[in-house]
Parts: sequence; C-alpha cells; structure tokens
Amino acid sequence: MRTEAIQSHNQRKTVLGPVGAGAAIGAVGGYVLKYTYPVTADEKMTDEYIKVSKKIQDQKTEYNFRTEKYINSLNAKPERSLAEDEFIKMFDGLKDGDHVGKGRIRTAITNIQQKNPSEVLEFKRICKKSSEVADKTAKQCMDAYNLLTKHIRPTAFFLITGAVVGAIIALINDILKTDVKK
Repeated sequence: MRTEAIQSHNQRKTVLGPVGAGAAIGAVGGYVLKYTYPVTADEKMTDEYIKVSKKIQDQKTEYNFRTEKYINSLNAKPERSLAEDEFIKMFDGLKDGDHVGKGRIRTAITNIQQKNPSEVLEFKRICKKSSEVADKTAKQCMDAYNLLTKHIRPTAFFLITGAVVGAIIALINDILKTDVKK
C-alpha cells in the first residue's frame, strides 16, 4: 500500500525543463527583435547617423560614378533623341560632387523648345527617370545603414531580456497548468 507522500513525489515534475525551453525560445525571440525593431529616434539623433544620412541625400543630386554610368548607357545608344542629347550635354564638364544647376536645366529646356517643342516631355521623362533611380539607390543605402545601425545594438541585452521574459512566461504557464486526475 502506497502512502500519500510517495504518490505525490512520483507525480512531482521538475520545472527546469519548461523554464529552460522558455528561456531558449525567449533568447531567440530577443535576437530576432534586435533586427526587427525599427531604428529609434535616439539612434537617429546620433552625430554619425545624421552625417551619413545627409551624405546619402546629397549624393542623390551629385554627379558621381552612377551618373556617369547612366550617361554612358545613353551615349551607347546608336540613335539618340534631342532630349537625350540635351540631357547628356547638361553633365558636360561636371566633376565628382558637382550638382546640375537649375540654369543648366532651363538652358536645356530652352534649346529643346527652340529645336523641337514636342521633345520637352521626353526630356522631363528622362530627368524624372534619373531622379527615380537616384531615389531608389538612396533608399537602398539608407536601408543598409539602418541594418548596420541595428547590428551595432548590444546583442547581450536582447538575448538576456528575451531569455528572462521567456523563462517567466514558461514559469507562469507551468504554475497555471492544472493537473487533471483520472
């Protein structure tokens, strides 16, 4: 005949298994949160972040190797329109870091209007397309820099916080479980 103390000892289970599993799941969740949590306002206010984001925004309108590559692709066309020729001429004499001034754009539009007014819309389309490419490139650069900013975050903080939260949730879950006796 068994006594009650022996029966309760045989039914007792350890809480370390569920708590350890909860801590491990929580640590993985914390690590994932490190990269999925958006860049905070404090992170965006650092001098380095401001400097880099300003440089990326400035590069959208600067003459650089990407601009030269785009112009070379237009130059490679066997037959170019008047709008494409005027677009290419806008960048003549520019060096790395120079900006196309509004005066150059106005001069190009005036030249097109004098020679063939129907090409003005084509010229504006080319300018808009090049701006869209520059915006897309700047966005990709900012996304990459945001990822780098997230990578700099302290990993230990996210792992430990996630593990503690996971362990607490697992412990509470284990405490609230009700044993069904048959």
